[in-house]
Amino acid sequence: MMKKLIAIFCLLLTGLAGFSQAQPDEYQQGGFCTLNGQFYPVEKGISITIGGSCGFIVKDFRIGAYFDGMSNAVKITGTDSEPHSLRQSHGGIYFGYPFFNDHSFHLLTDIKVGYGSSMLVNSVSRKGFDKAGFVAIVPSAAVEYSITDILKISLGIEYMFHIKTKTPELYKQSILNKPGVYVALTLGLF
Repeated sequence: MMKKLIAIFCLLLTGLAGFSQAQPDEYQQGGFCTLNGQFYPVEKGISITIGGSCGFIVKDFRIGAYFDGMSNAVKITGTDSEPHSLRQSHGGIYFGYPFFNDHSFHLLTDIKVGYGSSMLVNSVSRKGFDKAGFVAIVPSAAVEYSITDILKISLGIEYMFHIKTKTPELYKQSILNKPGVYVALTLGLF
């Protein structure tokens, strides 16, 4: 089911690139930089992830790079008796497209595709171990509001998919496959 959703979202995003074409006399280009915060449930806690993206805007289509990192340590139950905290980060490419961009309130869809790692941190010794790698795919949809011509704020939902490249031993990486909410502040030449 997850692979089908990813394939459908990638096809949708590819189709959006075709719809973002403008007439030769309406050619637009610019740049953007976004700061965002995401909130995900992880076991008994909430993961707070801080990150951002920067890139180019070509005919309303946003293309760039991103990085997201967990800003708090989430306590999880491992397979051994020691108390642990989970940490993770990932980065890669970012694609986004706003619908009805000529209105103050409009819809924004985007996807992040990148590589990252997670690890456990022993709550007693503060040493990191059990590192694992993953490919992150994060599709999202948001309502974006244009505060000014160069500043936008958005509130949205997203789902983080993790595809394992190196499996952890003491926890299931699937606990990170969760829906979440995010808020973002975008500065740019739109």
